[in-house]
Amino acid sequence: MARKGPLLTLLGGAVLAGALLGANLLVTADDPDGELAAAGTSPTPTAAPAAQPSPTPEPPAEQAEPVTYVGRVDGGGASVAIVIDGDQATGYVCDGVIEAWLTGATGDGELALRGQRGELTARFDAGSAAGQVTADGRSWSFTIEQVAPPEGLYRVADTILGGAEVDGGWIILPDGTQIGVLTVGGQSEPAPELDPDTGAVTIDGAEVTADRVG
Repeated sequence: MARKGPLLTLLGGAVLAGALLGANLLVTADDPDGELAAAGTSPTPTAAPAAQPSPTPEPPAEQAEPVTYVGRVDGGGASVAIVIDGDQATGYVCDGVIEAWLTGATGDGELALRGQRGELTARFDAGSAAGQVTADGRSWSFTIEQVAPPEGLYRVADTILGGAEVDGGWIILPDGTQIGVLTVGGQSEPAPELDPDTGAVTIDGAEVTADRVG
């Protein structure tokens, strides 16, 4: 029995050494560079990157308001209106008997408008427009000023009771004068006065509303 003591001691030491070796192998597998063993710490999970906020969309660019010029032609024989909206323009010339609606493009302070009954060319700036206009074979030169409501150019295109088609144009000048032509059922005549505050006008007993162009 006396000889079993050293043998048991050796066996116990071998078991302990094996356990320590196994633990060391596990640590080495998790930390092949030995950094954790040296620091005596456990691996720390890596934090996920913070979510970046979505970029704020830029507001749409503001569009410039349409600009309106009206006035009498040189010599006062007719009136003319021009409405510029971006790179497009609408023109109207009228003497109370003849009229012409004109449209076209603008660029670099110039415009050239065309229609079935005439044409207009002009140069313009922030305060005025000047050029030449032709309607039904008659030509005028003009210099007209920029205006604000209720002055400006008005138009109505509607169907009244009885089925008659109505098409009318009005220029309201700075002194309040109204110049225009109204066509009802194919017959044209000087346009009746409209209410500059509402655009309302009575035609053959029916009230319709003319819209300000621009």
